[in-house]
Amino acid sequence: MLNQRILTFQTRDGQKVIVRRMLPADVNHLARIYRHLSPESLYLRFQEPATNLPPLRVLEEARKLAESGYTQGKGFLAFVETPGRGYEPIAGARYLRIGPDAAEVSITVRDDFQRKGVGKQLLALTLREARKAGIRKLVANVSAQNRAILQLLNQFPLPIQRERFGPELYIEADISNLEFIEPTITFETATAPAPRRRSPPTRSAGSG
Repeated sequence: MLNQRILTFQTRDGQKVIVRRMLPADVNHLARIYRHLSPESLYLRFQEPATNLPPLRVLEEARKLAESGYTQGKGFLAFVETPGRGYEPIAGARYLRIGPDAAEVSITVRDDFQRKGVGKQLLALTLREARKAGIRKLVANVSAQNRAILQLLNQFPLPIQRERFGPELYIEADISNLEFIEPTITFETATAPAPRRRSPPTRSAGSG
């Protein structure tokens, strides 16, 4: 556990969510979020069928996200406290600087916590932190089938450009004059979920 200043908010059904900054050691937390995604959500996240994703590929993606979200931008992890299992990671978001005033943004929410306001709160927090860091343009490359991210972005008053390239959709949002919805979060100094100890990956039968 980490004693640090954290953020909290409530889901639409009243669950308390704890948010802290993403750390390079959060690989296992991120991998656990991916393991709770449905095959459809995994496809939208990796743009590959779930059957083509060996554990090593998922773990490597989690490692890159955790490290880049700390050294080249800023990332956040969201947790809920569950009976008997302690703090469970439910979502992650980060922006990654790709130029002097531009950044790539990504957000992943577990299927069982989607449509509860978690993504909206994390995106609002990420937008605010990116703007404070001098970012004026956010970009994302997502599956053209990913309607959820488009619906999420439409909840913010952002000038957005979209361009499709085959199965992918390139999204560019101008946040230079951003007057977005503030995340309804509170600040607390409390014990936050610590990074999980990294364990060696295992190959499942049939993985390449």
